[in-house]
Amino acid sequence: MLSPRKATILKTIVSEHIATVMPVASETIAHKYKLGVSPATVRSEVSRLEEEGYISRPHVSAGSLPTDQGYRYYVECLLEEVRLSNADKSEIKRFFQTVEWQHHEWLHLVASLLAELAGNAALVSPPKVAQARVGQIELVSLHEFLVLLVLVLQQAKLKQQLLPVEEAVSQDELATIANKLNATYKGLGHSQILAKRQEVSPFEEMVIQKVLGLLQAEDDEQAEEPYVEGLRYMLSQPEFASTYQMLELVEVLEERSWLKSILSRQARAGRVQVIIGSENLEEAMRHCSLVIARYGVPGQLSGSIGVIGPTRMPYGRTIATVQYVSDLLGRLAQELTGVAPTGKTLEPTN
Repeated sequence: MLSPRKATILKTIVSEHIATVMPVASETIAHKYKLGVSPATVRSEVSRLEEEGYISRPHVSAGSLPTDQGYRYYVECLLEEVRLSNADKSEIKRFFQTVEWQHHEWLHLVASLLAELAGNAALVSPPKVAQARVGQIELVSLHEFLVLLVLVLQQAKLKQQLLPVEEAVSQDELATIANKLNATYKGLGHSQILAKRQEVSPFEEMVIQKVLGLLQAEDDEQAEEPYVEGLRYMLSQPEFASTYQMLELVEVLEERSWLKSILSRQARAGRVQVIIGSENLEEAMRHCSLVIARYGVPGQLSGSIGVIGPTRMPYGRTIATVQYVSDLLGRLAQELTGVAPTGKTLEPTN
């Protein structure tokens, strides 16, 4: 932990650099922010912050720039809570009241709204069922020794699997077996089926194993490709003035695979996660930060929403905006799925 004085100086450097884009001189810290100490004392503390890795300076007389470590300490320990203005809240709520939710076009619209509010690029991934569940099992005789397993998931997805059999099974027998399995396993997911095993015939056991495999494969699928909007806001930042750096960044964003990977590993719903600079695995993203949160119905449905920008982003406002929109999306998902938000109103608190 930093001493109170060093923490105040670091907070000043980060805040000033976010606002001005320029390196922050010790004299500016001493005079503009009236810390009650001499410029010499400020310079001494700045030197210690540099030694400890919180800031960097090209040379001794140069101004200070926050490092990724400095930004991390700022976000974790120094950042004050920011609340959105009533005007911003009204704009967001008005959007949610007028948008058409029956089509994936709303994902583009939400991402565009978030990008405009945050002044950086924004992403929204489609909501995905948290755990695949059995909707209906059907068995169809295709050949004397070949059966088609049709698994309809509760989220209206259809999975098929061919089953070779050693002895012929009539369609009536297959219908009886399917009815038995539906009566036992309908509405259950992979882990629940494993916990509810009972005595079955070898053929029924084979069907159950195939159903388990299909459910597991569906659960293991990564998040769907997210929609990214507002690149013009991010690329207009001074950090991306280099044509080469801009093209490298755009190439990574267009590929989207790294985003899907991040979203699939992301924290639980309701918690905003901040990924800063070198914490990104992609080299081209080492000058960027991501502020991401999940939305949805816990245990049933979840998607992700977030903002991408330079490490010099206004973290307080960005976190507040992502949290507010995430909460609204979560409550919308609860309404659409018929799940009442326990102990909460449909109005976010921040």
